Amino acid sequence: MKRSCTLAFLLAWVLWTRTQGPTTDGWTGVSGFQNQEKCLANMKEKLDIWRQFKDAKFAGNAVTFTENKTTMTYYCLPDSEDPRRKPPAKRPSGPEQQEPPSK
Repeated sequence: MKRSCTLAFLLAWVLWTRTQGPTTDGWTGVSGFQNQEKCLANMKEKLDIWRQFKDAKFAGNAVTFTENKTTMTYYCLPDSEDPRRKPPAKRPSGPEQQEPPSK
């Protein structure tokens, strides 16, 4: 019991932002969220900031700016997951997995 509580405190969440545009495709991460709920709340705050821009179009966890054709997509992931890394190769007999977008 004590061990599982310790592991729960070590788990942190990262808010990843993927910025895609005509000349860029990059990832940035902000870590230090104690749980998924806090990470998601921060994501919502960031999306709400973009609502003041007239050219901002929203779809789920993404905002696209029509003027410069740039999209910012937000992801809350445990710190053990890195969306920039590709998962291990699929096994022929295993279930199909969707690969994350490459950098």
